[in-house]
Amino acid sequence: MDLSFRFCYDPEGEYLTVLSTFVGVYGDAEGEDRLCHFDYERNKADGYPEAHIQVYGASSVLEKWGGNLLERGLHRLHFPAGHRRFRWCLEDVIEFVAREGIADAKPGWAEAIEPGRRRFHQMQLKAAIRRDMDTAIAYLREEGYTIAPPQ
Repeated sequence: MDLSFRFCYDPEGEYLTVLSTFVGVYGDAEGEDRLCHFDYERNKADGYPEAHIQVYGASSVLEKWGGNLLERGLHRLHFPAGHRRFRWCLEDVIEFVAREGIADAKPGWAEAIEPGRRRFHQMQLKAAIRRDMDTAIAYLREEGYTIAPPQ
């Protein structure tokens, strides 16, 4: 497995945020025999999804369709993997590797990754609320809460 994380501050300069993440799953120590990689690139400029997965291998479907898709290859397809706020996290990749039997997992691995995944989801939810406070307030009012602006 190969991991790379790059960080920056949010536009307000208040919170450290992920600029890009790469997690590659390989069949060899040199990283030449690839299975797949999970990418996240904030504000991805080429039109592909910010959060995506790319898979290496052959595809009979691409061979059937031919043309540009076959020429590009399976590994050049960017399979969407959620929105900026609700994307995959490292714990999801660890679960994939363990559940699929790609790596031998130690007993208790599933319980060990849950606190990290929960923290990630909570941080992403807070970020989503900061960026769309009106929806959060409207939902809380629908649920019967009284919301007052800060003093």
